[in-house]
Amino acid sequence: MKTLIIILVSAIIGFGAAYLLIAPSNTDSSAHHDSKEQLYTCGMHPEIISEEPGYCPICGMKLTPKKDAGSSMEGGIMIDPTTTHNIGIKTAEATRRQLTKSIRAFGKVEYAEPSIHTVNIKIPGWVEKLYVDYEGASVEAGEPLIEVYSPELVAAQREYLVAVKSNEKLSSKSEKLTSASQKLLEASEMRLRNWDITDAQIEELSSSGKLTKNMIIKSPASGIVVSKMINKGEYLKAGSAAYEMAALSTVWIEAFVYEQDLPFIELGQKALVEIPSLPGEHLEANISYISPFLDNNQQVEIRLDVHNHQMRLKPEMYAEVYIQSQLEGERLAIPQKAVINSGKRNLVFISFEDGSYSPQIIQTGAVADNDLIEITQGISEGDRIVVSGQFLLDSESRLSESLGMGGHQHGSSEKDGDSGVETHSQESSETTSAKEENIGIYTCPMPEHYHVLQYGSGKCPECNMKLVPVEKTDNEGFFHCPMQECQVVDTDPGRCPECGMHLIKYERGK
Repeated sequence: MKTLIIILVSAIIGFGAAYLLIAPSNTDSSAHHDSKEQLYTCGMHPEIISEEPGYCPICGMKLTPKKDAGSSMEGGIMIDPTTTHNIGIKTAEATRRQLTKSIRAFGKVEYAEPSIHTVNIKIPGWVEKLYVDYEGASVEAGEPLIEVYSPELVAAQREYLVAVKSNEKLSSKSEKLTSASQKLLEASEMRLRNWDITDAQIEELSSSGKLTKNMIIKSPASGIVVSKMINKGEYLKAGSAAYEMAALSTVWIEAFVYEQDLPFIELGQKALVEIPSLPGEHLEANISYISPFLDNNQQVEIRLDVHNHQMRLKPEMYAEVYIQSQLEGERLAIPQKAVINSGKRNLVFISFEDGSYSPQIIQTGAVADNDLIEITQGISEGDRIVVSGQFLLDSESRLSESLGMGGHQHGSSEKDGDSGVETHSQESSETTSAKEENIGIYTCPMPEHYHVLQYGSGKCPECNMKLVPVEKTDNEGFFHCPMQECQVVDTDPGRCPECGMHLIKYERGK
């Protein structure tokens, strides 16, 4: 019996010693395991946290190990190199460079308006003969166009011949009579000239002394007959238009440029013209006119003077105009594809050496060649700008809250209505404070009308009461898009119809 007691006591003492030696080790191991427990998260949706590796229920990306420091930072986000590679983030440096702008415009060949002449008949009469009787005929200055019979013209010739003879008879008389006769002669001669009778015709009439029934109207300029408005035998009133002619030695190229290209063109600027019907030929020209008005298509007409000595350019031919403008001085520029235009502002993401990315509002200037855009404000020379994958960063950073409300959403606590996966995150006190101030959503102050939700103030359609900011009520039963510019709010979970992101549940900061 005594021996049994001794054995039992020894066993108890042994087990006690073993517990003292082994139990702390197990406890430390367990604690160590808990502290080293690896969590997994989505690089694009850091609110997704899992104890096991897998795939993101929102975007389907592979989950990556979660860093102790967290996946997001104030005013930006932190992404590990693996995720950066997976989503294809690429960067480029903002540099100062000489920018050029190429403008391509389309138009056609037109008559040069200063070369267009209209031949008018200044005396009434009948068309006895047409020397040029079809459109498209080539006419030289001084060539006969039409032969007109006009009783008034015959009378004017008779008056002129009488004045000539009277001047000859009175030339030897008194100085007073000679002066009066000379004035009469000059008046009758001027009358003929006013009717487009040439000096040669007047001289011939004076020397021959014979009246002519018909008078020939000659071309005042060289050119091509664009339009013929008379026929043989037709009676013409004074002022009737007979022909319209245009010289083609110089033609116009009329083209149209868009409003945003106006800062890059100026009078006298050189351009290159290509005519598709004349392949391989490149014509140099200068801009001679820029319209002060926009047409219905928000375009501006420009005009170029082109020499056409060989008459190969014909009106109504299609033309392509190429203008290259060099912007003055070196300007800070980045690839245009790096800019995110939300409609209200332009954003870029700046990449830092520690692997973080921060959104930055910028002001843009001219859009240049090689997919470059001028930056006038927001970034500095040498900054590295994200040029690929920035839209994924834009979704992650919740720009509407981090930039629009002055805080940054590190996450949310929501239940995914599609996958049933519950995700957890924490919000900083700064974000909570920003939310408590105003998120822009208004609701009815009557609890039974909490389903009335909208962005901006107004009145309840059910009780006509004035809507109040949701922060002033205890309404927490709704969901809204994290991108505030979408302005989507709903009483049920789901996806935003504008951007496709999951609606997040509104929770009042405590």
